[in-house]
Amino acid sequence: MKRAMLLVLAFLLCLGSSAAGKVLLSGDRDHPTPVKSNLLEGDLDGSGDESFYSFVAGSGELTLTVDVKSTDGTAVLNFELLDKNAAKAIICCEFAQADSGGQSGRTIKSVKLAKGQMVVLHLTVGKSGRGTYRVRFGGTAAPKG
Repeated sequence: MKRAMLLVLAFLLCLGSSAAGKVLLSGDRDHPTPVKSNLLEGDLDGSGDESFYSFVAGSGELTLTVDVKSTDGTAVLNFELLDKNAAKAIICCEFAQADSGGQSGRTIKSVKLAKGQMVVLHLTVGKSGRGTYRVRFGGTAAPKG
């Protein structure tokens, strides 16, 4: 009995350690996922799910390049850049869209920041289509990874 309990415990620990290496995306605007590089990538699954990312942007120009590639249907990613409290929009109500058949779409938006500050990137997966997305941060204010 004791040996069986130890085997079950070892199995559960192995499961926990394999999940520990995965980055969990935050759907909570008050606890965004920290950005550790100038590139975010993910899947578009038509779920309508939201995710929040935070980073310190330096002063100067910050450019967001959002690429979407469709694998099935019209894939859409909505995005906005918010202040540190995720209350005020710095870049508002933008989207990148790709039509079905392996098409891709790109949206580029820039903003000049007078000072370095914490910002929050809010992404919302569209409710139709499937595909992938890539968000790249550029310019003098981009996060350094």
